[in-house]
Amino acid sequence: MKTKRIYISVINDLVTDQRVHKVCETICSNFPEYKITLIGRLKKDSKPVNQRTYKVHRMSLRFEKGFKFYAEYNLRLFFYLLFRRRGVYFSNDLDTLLPNFLMSRLKGSRLIYDSHEYFTEVPELIGRERIRDIWLRLESYMVPKLKTMFTVNDTLAEVYSDKYHIPVHVVRNVPKLQGYGATAHVLNVREQFGIAPTDHLLIYQGAVNKDRGLEELIQAFTFLPATYHLLIVGSGDVHQQLLEKTLELELHQVHFAGQVPFSELAAYTFQADLGVSLEKSTNLNYRFALPNKVFDYLASGVPILVSPLTELCAILDKHDVGKLLPSHEPKDIAETIEAIFANQNQLAIWKENTQKAREEYCWEKEEKKLVARLFEIL
Repeated sequence: MKTKRIYISVINDLVTDQRVHKVCETICSNFPEYKITLIGRLKKDSKPVNQRTYKVHRMSLRFEKGFKFYAEYNLRLFFYLLFRRRGVYFSNDLDTLLPNFLMSRLKGSRLIYDSHEYFTEVPELIGRERIRDIWLRLESYMVPKLKTMFTVNDTLAEVYSDKYHIPVHVVRNVPKLQGYGATAHVLNVREQFGIAPTDHLLIYQGAVNKDRGLEELIQAFTFLPATYHLLIVGSGDVHQQLLEKTLELELHQVHFAGQVPFSELAAYTFQADLGVSLEKSTNLNYRFALPNKVFDYLASGVPILVSPLTELCAILDKHDVGKLLPSHEPKDIAETIEAIFANQNQLAIWKENTQKAREEYCWEKEEKKLVARLFEIL
């Protein structure tokens, strides 16, 4: 059997990216004739990538953010692909699409695009019209020419399809249930952070960025008893700012775990009592978002407190696994959290309902859609 190649690129740190790992494993299992190379970024504080069933290439970049960072990454990716054997190019998000698009045209190869978010509407671009216009021009030039595009939820698929008049396939970023939670016993999170077994533990996991509701959530803990704890797992643009705010407020019940490899993440999630996803509806990207952390919470049997966003409302309406946040006022958040834990019967019902939800939102089901589409194009 002749070996074929797929080059899968993503701009972030491969240690914490669950979606691209699951995609790579699915391709390895269902298309053994293809040799995969996953290309990502190596940061100064990056942890080693565990042994995987596919090749990994991480680029160490001189610049960490801004225009120079994106320009360097795209240029480095272009030349990396240029001097490799021809293959299928699989781009994840708009910030990797240009070199993949150019390479597919240059070498006459197939191009697959997976958009994990509404990139041109992310909060980091709001108010920066010149930079946003550059991304919009790139997107409007390349995306209408795509033959294969995926995204993470029905709302985004409809947005992209209506905007660019191409078919967009939905593959949600949900956990793989087989083996999920196998590391949950490895770490005693409560002991590590000094949280009593009877205390209430909330968890936020994912990007620690602007407009995620984390500033207000931390402020809410000034209204909560010391028996309530918040564990923030992840890092991002406002991570240091939140650390400083927590110290300023002397909130000893707010804990920061930093970035955790996805292979170890369930060890944190399983030990929580409530999972939070409090993105604000300040931009279209968040308004149409379906955060993958919500599915991690459900897979771990953890009820959720979430913002009233389109996709999250649909999950609560269908499965009754938690509560919508009434507002982002810190006092309202605190009162909502206390009310949740005051009604232990309702909390138990939500927890029981997560078992049905986790069976629906799992990679074992979702990957079938990916495989079916890939069989048509590979």
